[in-house]
Amino acid sequence: MEKLAAKVVENFEFLKKMLRDRAECGENEITIYDDPLTIVIKRERIDFYVGEEFHGSVGKNFCTLSEVVMEEARLWLEGLAGMKFKRYAVRK
Repeated sequence: MEKLAAKVVENFEFLKKMLRDRAECGENEITIYDDPLTIVIKRERIDFYVGEEFHGSVGKNFCTLSEVVMEEARLWLEGLAGMKFKRYAVRK
């Protein structure tokens, strides 16, 4: 999970641009709502909440997630880390 989280936080700025219409994007965090799960992506870690209850974080060198969110967090991290961050030029 730490490797996936590292890829997500390393691409924070690109992710913020890609999710601007689907999430709340601030200067230092991106908040995604997937009721009842809330994912808060920060520049150094990703926090997971169920409702308003904190269920842990994952970052480059740590993973402190509860069993309640472990599987959903893995799926979200895989999806976020798998997004394409390359720019493609349109040929005329």
